[in-house]
Amino acid sequence: MEIFEPVFIDVTVPDQVLLRTDPLLPSASKPYLPACHPNDTDAIWYCGHAPAMTFDNHGAILIWQPENNLGGPARQADPNTGHARLGETGGVVYHREINGGFVIDSAIVDAEKFCCALRVKSDQGQARTLLTVNPDQHGNYLFASEKDGILEWRDDGGTVSVSVPSPGGEFWVVLGYDCGRLRISTAKSGDVFPPPRSSTDQADDLAVALGGANDLFIGCRSHRKGILKTLGASTIRDVLIWLDHDGGGAVDQSKIIQACRFVESGGDRA
Repeated sequence: MEIFEPVFIDVTVPDQVLLRTDPLLPSASKPYLPACHPNDTDAIWYCGHAPAMTFDNHGAILIWQPENNLGGPARQADPNTGHARLGETGGVVYHREINGGFVIDSAIVDAEKFCCALRVKSDQGQARTLLTVNPDQHGNYLFASEKDGILEWRDDGGTVSVSVPSPGGEFWVVLGYDCGRLRISTAKSGDVFPPPRSSTDQADDLAVALGGANDLFIGCRSHRKGILKTLGASTIRDVLIWLDHDGGGAVDQSKIIQACRFVESGGDRA
């Protein structure tokens, strides 16, 4: 049998093309960031586990409480009439064209900057609506969706949008908002987040729409039954919300990474 000698080429390549059996190690450009409880990074955390849920007699989720009661409860959206269930390994399970959505009333008020991170399991690339920021007094709204393997963060009026390919499987998607400008980033659980992709336009009309009280919907768009094709199949395992930043700066990104690593580790929720 012919023996092949290794060939060494002095070329720098991205981490993504390297085959590894060990986790990524810290470096000067990517320093080690310890896992940190999301509440300690100023996040509101909706963890998809039984202690955070109130169930009816049939096992349907009625209320989804944030960890340590920091934040308002997520209650059933009006079209969710007992459809949401907790998955065997955690997370809220969503089925195609069935509304199992939740709403956090007036979760975001006088929105200038905010950021949301969702840990999602989507094997088909068809999670459809993941999260919606819906103002009380305006027809336009902002939503995140996964369709045909593409993650998109956009307003319903079509004035601003940004999208990235979905990693599929279990992944994080980070959604940022800054006065009408949008940011999105995504990575598999445990992976390093790439720099966020930002919208080229800043939508002043959207900024006006979100200027009052906004309800935040998880897994659907509003209290209306709506079009069923906007409801897909996925498991939403965790939802993190920061009300003070858009996820674009270095400090913001370090908070996001530390919180996500803690959530993945299954650390103490208390």
